[in-house]
Amino acid sequence: MHKISAIVLAAGMSSRFGGPKLMQPLTGEGDSMCLLSHALQPWLASFSRVHVVVPTEHMALQAQVEDELDIADHIDWLACDQSALGMGHSLAFGVAQTQHARGWLIGLGDMPDIQASTLQLLAASLASGNAMVAPAYAGKRGHPVGFAAQFRQSLMACMGDQGARKILQGHADQLVTLDVDDSGVLFDIDTVADWQRRMLAVASP
Repeated sequence: MHKISAIVLAAGMSSRFGGPKLMQPLTGEGDSMCLLSHALQPWLASFSRVHVVVPTEHMALQAQVEDELDIADHIDWLACDQSALGMGHSLAFGVAQTQHARGWLIGLGDMPDIQASTLQLLAASLASGNAMVAPAYAGKRGHPVGFAAQFRQSLMACMGDQGARKILQGHADQLVTLDVDDSGVLFDIDTVADWQRRMLAVASP
């Protein structure tokens, strides 16, 4: 979409969850798939290709997602051998592998409820010339966050657990926040309690 590269970070250690959370089953609208498959659906509906940053030992996760979604031709699996050093390293690696893009929309693999319309709105805003974009719901800024090409070198220099936080803080005046009717931009699954709460919410009439 508009030469904006879609990057989903799925290389975390899942330490707060206590296991490989992205492979955990999650119930959706009439189906049950792993967490990462749910998270990728709106991205695949919005972009012709989605770049997913994973750890080097990702084959089981890749096989599960490709079996559940049957979209192997639309995902680029980017194995980052430094992913254990933190989200910043994964983000930098993903941008480096797609560095000729006009911009990047960067999301998280543990956010299963973001709407495709939100991703499309953010990508269009970024493509129209905004330097940085992010969604907001009920007055709170969420994910994913978009960056224009001017931040290429800064993004590729990210490291550790901070992700792109320093870039956002250092250029706050350039961030365009778009209000969306999408609570999914605020919800991620970090713990087993988060996963259970999400499962109960879907099961409730």
